Amino acid sequence: MSTGTSQDAEKGLPSGRQIRRVTADASRYHSDAHVSDLFGDIYVGLFAVAMASTMVFSLSSHLAPDSGPVGRAAHDGPGLEIGWIAVLPAIAAVAALIGLATRLGPVSLSAAESSWWLPLPVDRRSLLRPAAYRWPLIGLVVGLISGTAVAFAMPNGAAAGIGTALLGAALTVTLVIVAGLVQAQPGPRRSLRIAADAVAAAVPLAGVLLAIFGSPAPQPGWLALPIAVLLFGAAIALGRSWDLRLGNVPAVSLRQSGAASDEAMVAALSLDTRALGRALSARTDPAQRSRSSRLPWLSRLPPHWRPFGALISADALLFRRTPRQPAQIVLALGLPLVALLVPNPKTAATIGLLLAGAYLASLATGEGSRRAQISPALDAALPIPQRFVRLTRMALPAVLMCTWFVIITAVLGWRYGEPAEWILLGLLTGPAWAAAAVRAAYRPVPTFGGGAVYSPMGSLPPGLTSSLLKGPDIAVVGSVPIIVSLILGTTHPFLLQLQFPLTVVAVLIAIHEPSGEGGIFGALENAQEKAKEKP
Repeated sequence: MSTGTSQDAEKGLPSGRQIRRVTADASRYHSDAHVSDLFGDIYVGLFAVAMASTMVFSLSSHLAPDSGPVGRAAHDGPGLEIGWIAVLPAIAAVAALIGLATRLGPVSLSAAESSWWLPLPVDRRSLLRPAAYRWPLIGLVVGLISGTAVAFAMPNGAAAGIGTALLGAALTVTLVIVAGLVQAQPGPRRSLRIAADAVAAAVPLAGVLLAIFGSPAPQPGWLALPIAVLLFGAAIALGRSWDLRLGNVPAVSLRQSGAASDEAMVAALSLDTRALGRALSARTDPAQRSRSSRLPWLSRLPPHWRPFGALISADALLFRRTPRQPAQIVLALGLPLVALLVPNPKTAATIGLLLAGAYLASLATGEGSRRAQISPALDAALPIPQRFVRLTRMALPAVLMCTWFVIITAVLGWRYGEPAEWILLGLLTGPAWAAAAVRAAYRPVPTFGGGAVYSPMGSLPPGLTSSLLKGPDIAVVGSVPIIVSLILGTTHPFLLQLQFPLTVVAVLIAIHEPSGEGGIFGALENAQEKAKEKP
């Protein structure tokens, strides 16, 4: 229902702004926990970061040469111009934002807002206006930051720099508004989403190709400023048209986008990539059926090894039948490779992109463990203790992460010398990241049935950070030797000796299941024990 604001006022009905204010007041009133409780156990992450930082600085100072620079310069290699280092991430950021906007809105209402607001006889346009302005404002900030980064990387005069920054902001805002205009049209919305995803996915591979062929980076000229002005004019005209159509957005579209936004927020806060991928996936895409596999090789194994083989086979089949996971691992390779293919690799950028790429790759390897945490049917049916289940689930991630690190460390050895030592360090680092992936997959699911904390992001359970930090904590500590090696520009025998115990400790932590944190699997075991105790 969409009526004018003036007509509602004449009838004595509340305006959309008043409804939003009452909703915010009610949310604050019903929250029974303080916002500080949300970060009550942040010291766990701070401790892991502090310990890793202390180890890095201590080892770097002790292993550095007594004279000369701390780090050794990289050998000559193919050059990626500095301009591409800013242009490619800017393109990826804008494309990722547009893809996210098409999935989550841009106009959406949460389940509670949909149930309360949509049946009310108020002007829907004024009710939805703040929700509609949210994504263009985000696009303005992202585009301005991206354009400014490009302008600083390729200085070509003040006018060209200002024009480049404004061009990034205008382009991003315009694309976000276009996503809002096509929200209720499945065909154009799907085309825009696919185009944004394709551009974002092609950025790492494009960076590698540009570095190999030595293509020059584009130089912004004086035309950037008038083009930015024209785009801002188009954005204002499109925004006006979008604002006039807000009252015509179907309620089903608002509910679907709101459900996806709620699910994505919960998944992002709990670092559950399985739920995040489900929330961000296109709900209209047809489901694909795969043929069942007989797995005849399992019958050739000794009987006591067959349960372990079944778990490894299940993870391998799931990985093979989900094309997104191998593609994610390959794309994650592009992040550190781009940093290593510049003429003079910067240590901080290389470390940051290496950790980011390893994290993205490790997330793609733990899908079997994440599904087992939510639906532990296979784990519960096999006669294996839970710690051995987790250890077995670590087999596929260990193989994949070792392969990933071997490729990266081979390039490191090519740029810094001593390739055999770098590759050995990569082989020892891979299982630590596999342990981090399994530990993150089996962390307890956040409980939203207890005391809630009211925040700008919605109602959240207190103590959420303890679940969020399980996995990244041991990944950071397990990466200390390779970080120190990058700082020094060379490997050291002591770092290889240190990496082995760190990896072993990471594996032991990952297979350990604290009491009361067994997730659904632990709940089933507790229920079975209680059932046995009853007469």
